[in-house]
Amino acid sequence: MSNTAGGQRNPVGDEADPFGGDDVLPIEKQRRAHRFLTQETRYHIIQAVLGHPKYLATLDELEYLVPKNRSTIREHLDRLAEKQVMAKYKYRGDEAGQNDPREFWGVTSYGITLLDEYSYLRYVPVLRALQENLYLTEKIERHQDALRPNLPEDVSDPLKIPEIDDETEAIIEDALAAREHGSGRLFDAPPIEPVEDVETEDGADRPLDELF
Repeated sequence: MSNTAGGQRNPVGDEADPFGGDDVLPIEKQRRAHRFLTQETRYHIIQAVLGHPKYLATLDELEYLVPKNRSTIREHLDRLAEKQVMAKYKYRGDEAGQNDPREFWGVTSYGITLLDEYSYLRYVPVLRALQENLYLTEKIERHQDALRPNLPEDVSDPLKIPEIDDETEAIIEDALAAREHGSGRLFDAPPIEPVEDVETEDGADRPLDELF
């Protein structure tokens, strides 16, 4: 099963390809893009955003999900924006509460096509299921429920989950089962029902293992 963005991989507007100009061979551009996307912090930021139930994550949500400090996450968000893979979206409506977040990070149209090219979108249902089974603090729950700006259709449509086939359902079940047994940890947050007898010391690092 695959969510498909369709179309050729083109940068935003008339800007040059962020992974090389006309003098760079296509295979070298692909190598650069793959290396960029699979850098550990950026890789997990991308997965956190793809798995978000509203496709847009606040910096606080990313800090909760990714086992890096805030400044490191911000640095890699800026790098993702420089390469046109992600952008900061702002909610400008009047219905948000005074303390509600108004800035969110999400994938761009170019980013959707690029991520589809490297098969990231096929795991959106799995990433979504994992996030829906995380324990959320009151603050993170408020951020997740906050009003958000509308994404362009060519971004939101490929992220909508179609009917789940048997293969994807099996992957989801395996991923959730792995979380229950304490392995296959993807996001740096406890399961929806954390073990009461286990305490994490303040400031302690919590391991985040790659699922795919």
